[in-house]
Order: sequence, then C-alpha cells, then structure tokens
Amino acid sequence: MKHSNTENEPLKNLEQLWTKMEPDFKPFNREVSVADNPISEFTYYVEMGKYPPPEIMVELMEAFLKYFESDGDISLEEAFFGSPHSKRKSISYKQNYFLRHADFEVFIFEGDFCSLNDAAEKFLADRPEETDQDSFLRDYRRWKSKRKD
Repeated sequence: MKHSNTENEPLKNLEQLWTKMEPDFKPFNREVSVADNPISEFTYYVEMGKYPPPEIMVELMEAFLKYFESDGDISLEEAFFGSPHSKRKSISYKQNYFLRHADFEVFIFEGDFCSLNDAAEKFLADRPEETDQDSFLRDYRRWKSKRKD
C-alpha cells in the first residue's frame, strides 16, 4: 500500500501541534542537532522526556514507509541510513562499540587500579557477554587511538 499524503502534509500538521508545546521544549533548541541520525535524535529526546520535533518524526515516518514499500527488498538499516546491513558497519554496532569503551573509560577514571589489566578484569567481571580480557583491551586501545584522530 502506497502512502497517499503529500510530502508536506504530515510536517504541516505536526508543526501546528508543535507550536502549542514548543515553549515547554526549553532548554532544548531544535535547530541544534543532538545526534547524527534521526533514530538517535528520537531516542535522545524521548529519554529526556521531550517530544521530538516534527522534522524528526517525519524523517522516521519516511524511512519506515520506504522500508514497508520495498516489499522486503531492503533492510531497516538501508531504509534509514542508505546502506545494506552489515553488522560491523551498522549504527547499532557502532553505538554499542562506542558506549562499551566509553563506559570502560569512565570506570577507569572513577576507580583506583594498579594497571589497565586490573581495571579490565574488574570491569569485565560483571559482563559475561564480553570477550576475553586481552581482546577487550585490544579493542579498547584501537577505539582510543581512533578517538585521538
């Protein structure tokens, strides 16, 4: 089933509703992007207890429509981001990879450890899903070196 609304109609209708709640949106500024993709922007606003701005909801709607209208020929990853699904290139993998290492960095900063190995051992003790300590530290060092670039 093809979408029958004109392109601007959903945005126009949402904008009318948005103007009523926009004063409550402070201190957020919808002109400033909070993420590099509409899914992350959407989740950011909802986690903060705010309705996402209309343009974000319209972007999500358009990506879902593209996915549903593809008749199974594309993945959600391709509908939202334009590239076929590849685990290590997917947004969810990249985000999880970043957060895992950023969490470890905070853990190191807040703790008192004799060595990086000691910190990793304690960090991984509560995370049975993680790989072995050596692999984790290798990934962490790779992540850290890429962040310096």
